[in-house]
Amino acid sequence: MVTMERVDTPTQKLAPMPSMLLRSLLTLQRSDESEAESETLCKSYSIPAPTEKHLSRYHQAFNGFVSDVPLAMLYCIAQRAHLSQMLDDSFPWPAPGLVHVSNKIERHQVISAQAPFQLISKVKVPKRGPDVSPRRLRPQFVVEFWQNNEKVATCSSVYQVMSGQSQAPSKKAATPIKPFEPEAGWENISHWQLGSGMGRRYARISGDFNPIHLHPLVSRWFGFEKPIIHGMYMMARAQAELEKRQQKAVTYIDVTFKRPVILPARVQLWASEEEDKTKYEVRSSDHVSLKLEGSVRFD
Repeated sequence: MVTMERVDTPTQKLAPMPSMLLRSLLTLQRSDESEAESETLCKSYSIPAPTEKHLSRYHQAFNGFVSDVPLAMLYCIAQRAHLSQMLDDSFPWPAPGLVHVSNKIERHQVISAQAPFQLISKVKVPKRGPDVSPRRLRPQFVVEFWQNNEKVATCSSVYQVMSGQSQAPSKKAATPIKPFEPEAGWENISHWQLGSGMGRRYARISGDFNPIHLHPLVSRWFGFEKPIIHGMYMMARAQAELEKRQQKAVTYIDVTFKRPVILPARVQLWASEEEDKTKYEVRSSDHVSLKLEGSVRFD
């Protein structure tokens, strides 16, 4: 039997996302140039079950899932724990501008749509200092979801610390791109048209109003010429389409974000069936640029 880990700090109620987002703007003043070893910060949170209205809106945004509580939706909850920890003075970097680079979500037990959650949230803050490459500044968050004293799911997320100066557009000549030749077994199963306002629409569903997804002035500061779509929007859309294709609920999903999708955009979903999982990729409409890749397992 798995028992809930004891956390020294008292359980907190997660603040509403809008108030935390406003407070996150104050973290823009942070400029961590100190030298420090890696450390792990841990907090415990309580959060009510998602409302029926919110669940319905999330399902409608992706034309439905097989899962009652989609794994991708758990990230929306985990992200609130992430942001709460980013607001803590012990977290050294500004919250706005952190870029999500990979994610894994695994279901351990059936998730109730009616029961509240208790979250155990840990963040591993990497070693930092003048000799540490900016590319290695990747805080890792692990959020455990508990219901009725049972661990029902785990969400693991990695972010990249970005800065306006260190991430300025490169002056290097473009590397020639090889034509895309899909391997045997890969099938193009869907085409997505993402309008310039898709980031704002998904933000209203997910609560993720990170400005790099919303406004070109801010996205340029972090090295993107226009707003980029949330990576988790694409992962959620892939989950919805793969579930409906198999008529089964996803119990595990992982994703690595390879290149940002600058809005507006046209992309394609590819999938390949393997013995115990389905691999998937999202590519640009010309097949050339790989945007993300991952895998899912089903009930």
